[in-house]
Amino acid sequence: MVLSRSARALPALLLLAAVATGVAAADAPAAPQRSSYWRERTSLFATLQRHAEVVMVGDSLTDGAEWAELFPGRSIANRGIDGDTVDGVLARLDTILALRPRLAFIMLGINDFADGKREVDAVFADYRNLVARLQQAGVQVVVQSTLPCNEAKGQWKSCAALNGRIAALDARLATLASARVRFVDLRPLLAPQGQLMTEYTIDGIHLNGEGYRRWQRAIAPFMPAQGRRRDPQR
Repeated sequence: MVLSRSARALPALLLLAAVATGVAAADAPAAPQRSSYWRERTSLFATLQRHAEVVMVGDSLTDGAEWAELFPGRSIANRGIDGDTVDGVLARLDTILALRPRLAFIMLGINDFADGKREVDAVFADYRNLVARLQQAGVQVVVQSTLPCNEAKGQWKSCAALNGRIAALDARLATLASARVRFVDLRPLLAPQGQLMTEYTIDGIHLNGEGYRRWQRAIAPFMPAQGRRRDPQR
């Protein structure tokens, strides 16, 4: 049997297609590896049915606070996860929107720069996407500046390499301010010299009690009044 010219060419075409597929797969960015803690917390959040007027969104700094005690009498939920990134929050945004919040406070960014691979523009694009999706869901957003770390105390991921990128990100975050988005610059209170003040941190990254108190005072004007009830139709 004599194969047609097209039939004889078929194996070569299949080989080229396989090679091209392999190259495309190699070039495609790998899916982010989420920590077991991230997966555990996200799984828990997905099972909770409560509603909250205010939601705190962020990484370990948010995760580590007792927001309901810092702001008693408010309907408030903590959705911070240690080690999280902006794209990590985007991946679990459904569990945040399930709360049907009226107001979201966001602080993120330092972990996005931790491996040195992400650029400021890319992180800001993710941040802008996050804010837009919250707004589309009818949530008022308060963006908080990303806190830098303390180079003397910080032994984590080289603070010196991170703080420049964090400052550049904060400058971009300030441009998000609008009638529906508030921007709260925490730097004057906690990092006036460009890095987290030593008296507000133990390890150079995370806040101690007084650090959280200063954060609390900075965002208190944006919180709903104590004892305010949420609209039952929301």
